[in-house]
Amino acid sequence: MSENYKAARERKGLTAQKAATLLGVSITTLSNWETGKTSPTAPMLIELAKLYECTADELLGIVALSSN
Repeated sequence: MSENYKAARERKGLTAQKAATLLGVSITTLSNWETGKTSPTAPMLIELAKLYECTADELLGIVALSSN
């Protein structure tokens, strides 16, 4: 699951620092999500999906990330 966060961010063309800034979290927090050390809250998962223009299901690995 955590690898989906990084893949979605990279697909969107965002650096970790830029994504963290746009989400209002620290780079450490974003890194922890992407490495599986911690998980975002449900409201933050929604914000991630909005920023990365994908679904929460994609981020959670329920369905594959689209190639768009």
